[in-house]
Amino acid sequence: MRETLESHSKPVTHLWEGFMGSRQTPSLSEMEQLLCRCSGFIYLGMESFMANIPPAKLAALSLSECRMALLFDRVQNNASILRQSILDMHKSAGQFSLEKPLETALLLSLGGVSCVVLNQWHSSLQQNTHNMATVLDNLLRLRQTSGQTIHALRKGNSSEIPHHKVTDLVLTDSEEDDVHHKMTLTPSAFNCILYGLPNLISM
Repeated sequence: MRETLESHSKPVTHLWEGFMGSRQTPSLSEMEQLLCRCSGFIYLGMESFMANIPPAKLAALSLSECRMALLFDRVQNNASILRQSILDMHKSAGQFSLEKPLETALLLSLGGVSCVVLNQWHSSLQQNTHNMATVLDNLLRLRQTSGQTIHALRKGNSSEIPHHKVTDLVLTDSEEDDVHHKMTLTPSAFNCILYGLPNLISM
């Protein structure tokens, strides 16, 4: 996040506020305040985003000012699994169901968020960080729409393909591009999903 703040112009990021690092974990009230007064919300953290705010609290918030919520969550390590298992002991089956990705997107949309981006399953911290950097770069520097930024995650990187894998084939340029693209795609390319408006542009 610090690299993102440094690499993009101040007119874009000088109004950003929030919490970074493990030294200062936001309280529930601080999380609610951030959500209610922001035009765009970014979360990069451990476990599910909904583990930080009860579904009943989120459903009661007015989030009409928040146009886009980018949730790069569902990262796990031993410490987070232990912490989450302790917290989950006091939850009902209904609370568990509302912490799933689709239900999270529905609750945020119900509050007024126009576009929600979030993971469908668990991801590594490295992959989440890469996805966040790619999405923010496409939004802030390339000025792409919300839908284009997520589509960019599925394009892959053909430079990682060993050339010997396709040397036995006689392909046209377009066919070779398709082969490279299909060979580089991994399930993680489809983890990040957009719900809501795909045509939002960061101002």
